[in-house]
Amino acid sequence: MKYLPLLWFFLLPLAALATHNRAGDISIEQLEDENGVCGLKIRATITTYTKASSVAADRDTLTICWGDGSCEKVARVNGNGNGVLLGNDIKKNIYIAEHTYPGRGIYRITMTDPNRNGGILNVNYPNSDQVPFHLATTYAFLNPQFDGCNNTPVLLQPPIDFGCVGQPFVHNPNAWDIDGDSISYQLSVPLMDVGTPVPNYVFPHLVPGNEGSFIDFNEITGDFIWDNPQVPGEYVISMLIISWRNGSPIDTVRRDMQFTIRQCEDNLPPEIEAPEELCVVAGELIEFDVIATDPNADDLIELSALGGPFEVSVSPAEDAAGWANPTYQPQPVVKKFRWQTTCEHISDSYYSVVFKAVDNHFDTVGLATLKTVRIKVVGPPPEDVQAETGSGQVLVHWAKPYVCENAADDYFFGFSVWRREGANSFPIDTCNPPDLATKGYTLVEATTKEEQNGRYVFLDTNVERGRT
Repeated sequence: MKYLPLLWFFLLPLAALATHNRAGDISIEQLEDENGVCGLKIRATITTYTKASSVAADRDTLTICWGDGSCEKVARVNGNGNGVLLGNDIKKNIYIAEHTYPGRGIYRITMTDPNRNGGILNVNYPNSDQVPFHLATTYAFLNPQFDGCNNTPVLLQPPIDFGCVGQPFVHNPNAWDIDGDSISYQLSVPLMDVGTPVPNYVFPHLVPGNEGSFIDFNEITGDFIWDNPQVPGEYVISMLIISWRNGSPIDTVRRDMQFTIRQCEDNLPPEIEAPEELCVVAGELIEFDVIATDPNADDLIELSALGGPFEVSVSPAEDAAGWANPTYQPQPVVKKFRWQTTCEHISDSYYSVVFKAVDNHFDTVGLATLKTVRIKVVGPPPEDVQAETGSGQVLVHWAKPYVCENAADDYFFGFSVWRREGANSFPIDTCNPPDLATKGYTLVEATTKEEQNGRYVFLDTNVERGRT
């Protein structure tokens, strides 16, 4: 009996250091008050991907810290509170909590868990299980009167794929911002606490034995490609997903993710054929085939897709459920992507669709390939534009109705009018319009919807003869 307390004393630390976390991120949604105005209340969603077999370290609750000096426990909500098994010894866990702040500002919302997986080659090797797992999202309350509501990007692509020695490993977080904010990506060093990097971190291609491999990271699309990894094992990377509005960064979501490089013998990854980038005028139908094949001719292929076009509330891309829940099929696998665009889809930012092809070469999960297709939707131009000159003035008028004037949620604000002295012919790029100020034009009216005799009109009364 005298030895029992000592036995428990040693057992407790072992449970605390059980391996657990593989990946995760925190997203924020700003909630409206009773008047429909975006207020100081938010909803935070913590998503983690954990080692399913680490039962001792399973978390039915986590602690979230709100960045205003307060922290609280938050319960797991998916899988009836038990999480959802994804296969390959991975469990997906979702925790949701709401919080009201004392005032507008910039807050860092965080979660720290003591259990990172063991054996990670580029984090404090060989003792990565002694390094905490830390997630952080920086969130800014904007002035709703001038800037509207603010929601952080949501990361649609689960970080659950593995790679093979000698073959490219590809990941894209597939960020979707419901507010239409621009998004950029950065590689970062993972954290173990607020502002504290993990010890002894190196990027995967710098691990001894991986000489000859290299990482290509696209800060615009978010594509992470590690070409020609040589050392099998577990690796960790951390990405910052930054949202921008009016040229300024407003939010930063950190994705910390672990992935596995295996010795796959003769298995080669699938290949995906699809466009790289598209630009359309709102109202056009986007339609193209996505073709997945595999150099291993006997392998079956599962072809899926996730992305912003499936998430929009008005006229989303077709068959979202079918794309998100595919089945293995003989190759080649050919599926059609269809999206009827509308005026509500017009945005300065590109939409991204990430297509994923997975083979069935292994018993539990196959080798995957990702391909990102970027889509831009631009507004249609005014039609039948005419100008009538008079004494020191020019009346410009154009067709009404305008195609997008009745877009939902007062999306259409009006037209801007620009003027320059003298001619300056240049090719018009509908998808990438030039900065008119650099072409010698001056903005004379920021927004107008004035009508006259069934047409839109603008009267410029400050015109000198022969100068415009």
